[in-house]
Amino acid sequence: MRQTNWVVQRLSQQWPNLDLQIEQIHTTGDKITNVPLAQIGGEGVFVTEIERALAEKRIDLAVHSLKDLPTVQPPGLRVVVVGPREDVRDVLISQHDIHIAMKSLSLKTSSDEKTPATRVGTCSLRRTAQLLALSQDVQILPLRGNVDTRLHKLEAGDYDSIVLAAAGLRRLYAEDALQERFGDRVYYLPIEMMMPAPGQGALALECREDSEMLALLAPLQDLSLQAATVAERTFMRILGAGCYLPVAAHGTVVNETLTLCGLVISLDGQQQVRVEQSITCTPTLTIEDAEYLGEALAEQAMVQGADEIIRALIRAREEKLSHV
Repeated sequence: MRQTNWVVQRLSQQWPNLDLQIEQIHTTGDKITNVPLAQIGGEGVFVTEIERALAEKRIDLAVHSLKDLPTVQPPGLRVVVVGPREDVRDVLISQHDIHIAMKSLSLKTSSDEKTPATRVGTCSLRRTAQLLALSQDVQILPLRGNVDTRLHKLEAGDYDSIVLAAAGLRRLYAEDALQERFGDRVYYLPIEMMMPAPGQGALALECREDSEMLALLAPLQDLSLQAATVAERTFMRILGAGCYLPVAAHGTVVNETLTLCGLVISLDGQQQVRVEQSITCTPTLTIEDAEYLGEALAEQAMVQGADEIIRALIRAREEKLSHV
């Protein structure tokens, strides 16, 4: 609801006479929190009911975390990306001093000593694979629920550490409040170590394909951010990868250059394909240009072996589902 209230505030500032009402819709992903997302449907579990309400005109606008949205929208719906983007990194939060947790993950510390395998909570296959790439000794345990629920499970001793999106954490805590609660138990994982999900940290507004509504939202749209996230999501779409496959991407716009980095990694973290391409980002850059960058990077990744990794992942998933 924090994201929704923020959007309401922005719209009210832009259009003071606009009549706004909030309707909270609980999705499948919100209701089922005791099993991994891939087992309850993967893509769309946080949006299907909301998109149905849009199509049936029960609501006019939906607020999403962009990373929760499927890469293809239903006919008649449109996505507008709102800036600024939150921190895209993932965060490791530990029960112990963060240096102890870092040692257990084989991260760089001032000591070469290693502690026993640590229990890390996450239900993200992307995070799981990248954690296993850091250390094969780490024990990955499933973790669902909102941010508060996950933090309570950590403090109850169910895990030694958990991994969360920095964006979700920062929406709940100001930096000083975060420091007061967790002190030295928080570590922001560098993007080189833990590449984010496509769209992570970005806020998306979804509406019907309606010129009046799009004009209403235009002042909130961040075109550079939209281009970066379109490139990220196109990379994932071309690879045929939903949220049940460990694919990561990160787009940035710096000095009129849009750079897209992509990662395809096996579930055990032992096979990785990392790719990067850039295009000039001028005021004439179109969404089609950003899509072309995502497509080109996906094709490069497939040439370098990403298609083999993905086929193996899909086969393993189908075999697992056939025995459920």
